[in-house]
Amino acid sequence: MTRPLEGVKCVCNTANQQGPSAFAMMADLGAEIIKLEPPGTGERGRRIYIHPEFPLNLYYETNNRGTKCLSLNFQLEKGREILYKLVKDANVFAQNLRPGVAERYGFAYEDLVKVNPSIVYLNMTTYGPDGPLAKSSGTDGAAQAAGGLASLFADEGGRMMTGRHSVADETAALVNFGAVLVGLYHQKMTGEGQKIDTSLLGGQLRLMGHSVARVAMTGNVALAGKEISGRRAHISGGAVPLISA
Repeated sequence: MTRPLEGVKCVCNTANQQGPSAFAMMADLGAEIIKLEPPGTGERGRRIYIHPEFPLNLYYETNNRGTKCLSLNFQLEKGREILYKLVKDANVFAQNLRPGVAERYGFAYEDLVKVNPSIVYLNMTTYGPDGPLAKSSGTDGAAQAAGGLASLFADEGGRMMTGRHSVADETAALVNFGAVLVGLYHQKMTGEGQKIDTSLLGGQLRLMGHSVARVAMTGNVALAGKEISGRRAHISGGAVPLISA
């Protein structure tokens, strides 16, 4: 059986979960995923959750399943030449490095669109392309805090707490997966490429949903998380928990 994304080629310079998890799902559907990593060490996700008694890094293997990995040094002209050769016939290029890195090493959207005018370029950041924090890097925990989720995980009056799993990273990965599919559809229908900007914070604002809308509409910040405070499970997000933990 032919998988729906067979024939789609994605070149990625991504790390941790925000990008890799999205493209692992693309690989599940048949896309060819070529991941570029720094020589010697590989991406930083290879060094997370290493256990001396188990040879495989389960964190890296889970987030990069179905991915072909290639060491490439962008600081060398030869490395950039190889990158441009890979991008020339690719459908998608994606990166979630620190803001400014792509521009410094010649693989920003403005660079790659000259190599492949129809490229779908996914630019993943922590806080988005605009605003006072646009140039700042950040992590899953920072996005959970900035988006308000860490406040809801805390006990009333207690310190903020993040989720025990990477809520911001995985939410962003789902957003990225959908964003790339939309970009590919537009590319197929029109032959045009485009730059797509997503962020960790953007996914958190979606998770906060009606709480964000309530603050925007009423101006009352105190109402934002009251309906789901405390260590209880809520199904509907209403004022009364349907299940007590």
